[in-house]
Amino acid sequence: MAYIPLYEIYYKQNNEWFQEYQKRFNNLFTKHLDITIKEFNREKEFQLFYCHTEYIVTLQNKIMFDFLRLQKLFNLLPGAGIDQFLKSCMIEEIQSTNEIEGVRSTRQEIREAIFAQGKYNPDVRLWGIVNKYNKIINAENIKLKTCADIRNLYDDFILDEIKRNNTSDIPDGNIFRKNSVDIVSGTQKTIHRGVYPESKIIEYMTKALQFLHDDSVSIFIRIAVFHYLFGYIHPFYDGNGRMSRFITSYFLSKNLHPTIALRLSVLIKQHKNDYYKLFENTNAQINCGDLTPFIIWSLEFIASAITSTYKLLFEKYELFSSLNQKLDEMLKNEDKTTKRVYNILLQAAVFSDMGATSQEIVQTLKLSKRTIDARIKEIPNEILLADKTSRPYHYKLRLSFFEQ
Repeated sequence: MAYIPLYEIYYKQNNEWFQEYQKRFNNLFTKHLDITIKEFNREKEFQLFYCHTEYIVTLQNKIMFDFLRLQKLFNLLPGAGIDQFLKSCMIEEIQSTNEIEGVRSTRQEIREAIFAQGKYNPDVRLWGIVNKYNKIINAENIKLKTCADIRNLYDDFILDEIKRNNTSDIPDGNIFRKNSVDIVSGTQKTIHRGVYPESKIIEYMTKALQFLHDDSVSIFIRIAVFHYLFGYIHPFYDGNGRMSRFITSYFLSKNLHPTIALRLSVLIKQHKNDYYKLFENTNAQINCGDLTPFIIWSLEFIASAITSTYKLLFEKYELFSSLNQKLDEMLKNEDKTTKRVYNILLQAAVFSDMGATSQEIVQTLKLSKRTIDARIKEIPNEILLADKTSRPYHYKLRLSFFEQ
């Protein structure tokens, strides 16, 4: 039986609405959070809760089953191809998370920030955002246990972008914002007011982080609930959406795989209206603090991300396998080094839209740069596609060549 949200019951069966709320809230298998919420311009507060439904269990089982299938596919994929795919995913993810908030960023800007990594450079736009998404790809740990940790992430991740856009949005409290902040619709109507004052922000965020790290609760439920709470609390003047999506991606990468984590904003952007409506409905007084629909949507979303990632990678795997056979036949009289360079360039063509730099090929094949550059130079122009619009140059094989 489908779980009908309380806000839908209110409109369809108003006489049963409050009774259904009490039944759900007091159920033996209901989990209660030590946090209350209220809708903007409403007085009544409701304690947050969610119900352990059979469908939630089914969704979590589906997530793990589908992920195991994806892991088997990973074992078939070439290593350089996965690296190239992750880099392309990161570019698309950063562009998408910015676009969701109405922030414009180009692929070229993100690429420049990628190749500016190493020493911190505040003059390079998106440097901090790329730096943190790189940590997801490299499976590095980010400390997210306290409010101070959240602020440290904010400073490293997005503060430079906030400064560039509007200095009045720089956090002015001890940790978070000092003043109130409203979330407005496209018609400039206030639809939510973030938690206020700062002492309450700290209290709510502390409880949210405690829940996020509560091992007695399924990790995917924890991720979903924290994502909602971060949006509700709205601890900063600007950058809240990008922060919450990054944190969600981080925990998905830790518990599943970076390829899934780096598809989050891409998929959310495709369902942007549903995404915002979900927050609005969850905040509504007639929803009575029931997080179950938000959790169900989030679990369905994670399952969908795994399915779409598998489909995309399987298509690339089949294409690569087919073209690699043609490449082997074409290069049957060439030496081993030439074959290896061609293979990497084919992976770059299939799994990435950027291509590979000569330095990346050097690192993958453990050969000298002189050798790699010489072999690249020998590849005919009708086969090699070289992007020399900016340094470092990127190379890949022309897929159109194989269609001839």
